[in-house]
Amino acid sequence: MPFSAGKIDWSRVVGRHQHWRIDDERLLAESASREIRARIKSGSVVEHVGDGLSPYGVRFTESEVDSVTVALLEVPEHHYFLAEDRSWVVVVSFEGDLDVLDRASA
Repeated sequence: MPFSAGKIDWSRVVGRHQHWRIDDERLLAESASREIRARIKSGSVVEHVGDGLSPYGVRFTESEVDSVTVALLEVPEHHYFLAEDRSWVVVVSFEGDLDVLDRASA
């Protein structure tokens, strides 16, 4: 993915990009979970990485999306939720931005 100043350069990504600004933390977590659930394939896992405080990545399944997403979003950092095959990414910032990229869709 293209980066600029340490962030994803959304203007240069290839695929279908959607962006929302959500200031309510509960609604942000629910929205992120909904976007992940809409994309995860049965039998696959979601991989999570943070950009600061999380020392480890996390892998979780479809049945764990809601609980794991809410727990991870408690950590004040940028969160990257990726498909196992990298066909999509859901990015949540602690400033309230929710970005979704479907890489297979151009």
